[in-house]
Amino acid sequence: MRIAIINEHWGAGAARCARDLQTQLMARHDVEFFPREQRETVASLMQRLIEYDPEVVNCHSFYGFLPYAALAEISSRFPTCFTVHDPRPIGTMEMACWTCDRNDTCLRCPLIPGRLGKVFKNPYLWKRMEKRRTHQRCSPDMVVVAPSEWMANRLREQELKRFKVRTVRNGIDATLFSPCESDRRKFGLPLDVPVILHSAWRAGDWEINHRKGLMHLSEAFVKHVLPRFPHAVLAVAGESIAPNHPNVKPLGIINQEQLPSLLGSVDVFVTSTLADNLPYTILEAMGCAKAVIASRVGGIPEQVVDGETGLLVEAGNIFELGHAIIQQFSDPERTRLYGLAGRERVKKLFGIKQFVGGYEDIFIQLATSRSRPVSDFRPH
Repeated sequence: MRIAIINEHWGAGAARCARDLQTQLMARHDVEFFPREQRETVASLMQRLIEYDPEVVNCHSFYGFLPYAALAEISSRFPTCFTVHDPRPIGTMEMACWTCDRNDTCLRCPLIPGRLGKVFKNPYLWKRMEKRRTHQRCSPDMVVVAPSEWMANRLREQELKRFKVRTVRNGIDATLFSPCESDRRKFGLPLDVPVILHSAWRAGDWEINHRKGLMHLSEAFVKHVLPRFPHAVLAVAGESIAPNHPNVKPLGIINQEQLPSLLGSVDVFVTSTLADNLPYTILEAMGCAKAVIASRVGGIPEQVVDGETGLLVEAGNIFELGHAIIQQFSDPERTRLYGLAGRERVKKLFGIKQFVGGYEDIFIQLATSRSRPVSDFRPH
């Protein structure tokens, strides 16, 4: 089967998902990754797709470099699976859009002040209306995939419910992400002290990924954890800017090959994200048998079982986050058991085979359910 996967060129979770899918499927199918160039137009991309003639197209997080309307063009010409990793199809990447229950109109947007402003000065409203029109133009047999039940339910509350909405959880290779012996010297971490790891996608050279909540974690660490464990260390991977504190250790970007070794060298993995879907970082930590402390947002409760594989806390609650870290440091045996339970959960629910198999089933159904008509699309 010929499969085209479309995803913008950047390194966050959506790209990871798309590349893992491509790598795994290439053993059984002909898979091409698009765009082949950094800059594409709808016309140039469609021309390349027509030349490749895929039996199925999987649109991942493509709408950062292409007009959203490309989804309608692609699904009209090819059997299409559309993966939704974030709220942009029903809103924007603004923090409020991750949890907003009013994406149907955006007329009560909390980001826009004043009644008249919500209509006449509301850029979100007009973008949302354009997306609704695009969804109306998409082929009715398009399948929408969400990595979590949380996201799937959000999509079913909007006009995307006219399509078949499926949940295919992100998955990792549990043989790659498996328990490793501690090697703290390799990462410049001190021996015999409690170490927390925070890892998040790098927003930019001089930026911090505010959505991932590092500032909340660092405040909880300094105000609550250090008074109890004065030699503890907060290791920060990925983020370009780390808080300026002697006990905070910036690690820079850590590649996937080094991650298991890094995770094996820390005591607890913490993600204090304010909004999220189904983070790979949590799955990687669980695969490496590390207890996880995470915010109770998005699809994270589908990953972390509170009191069984780790602890869930209210997003942005500094005291609760600090107390959870202290709990884990104070009871190493319970922390170890949380980690072991987390690894078993990953192997059962979030393995690479389940992930790829879920997509492969959808692709096969799409490829066999529609006879592909000759498109009237004419590249400009």
